[in-house]
Amino acid sequence: MTPVLFRISRPRGPHVAVFLLSVLWSTGSATAQSGPDDVVLPITGRITDGENKLEGCEVITYRDNERVGSITTDKSGKFALGLALNRSFSIEFRKAGFVPKRVQIDTHFPKAADDLMFEPLVMDIGMLAEAKYNGVSTDELDFPFARIRYDERAGVFSQDPEWTMGMQRTNGALLLMAGRVEKRER
Repeated sequence: MTPVLFRISRPRGPHVAVFLLSVLWSTGSATAQSGPDDVVLPITGRITDGENKLEGCEVITYRDNERVGSITTDKSGKFALGLALNRSFSIEFRKAGFVPKRVQIDTHFPKAADDLMFEPLVMDIGMLAEAKYNGVSTDELDFPFARIRYDERAGVFSQDPEWTMGMQRTNGALLLMAGRVEKRER
């Protein structure tokens, strides 16, 4: 997953409001908000297997560990949803033949957000084929692959780089072990 950063900006005109409404409308039940006037954090993304777009990948949204919605990626592997501010969410990505991947998002925002609109948080998610892990348990990957929260110093929502690097190291170690298991079995 690439670094996840986005800016906060004041509404600049009708095109911003129209975009936000189209994100909310396109996500249906996956939009986790409590009212039409709530400010949301829009999220867009694309899911691939590292090379090819993954159509039909399930994108499941959880709020405080309770499932609140699910959408499916389109033929180009894209998805869009919106998350209410000041809550904790997880987004899980699932597709048969791939190891599930999760991202934890804390949308707590330290300022009054009544007059703000957020530009979309853009995610590029690379799914990992289960076949690459033959002979190795992937239980250690059953944690959020990334944690995203508001960084007051930078003034943006961003991922925790230390957490993400730790998960990437864990993933690399598991792939290395799977390669050794495969080599022994030959």
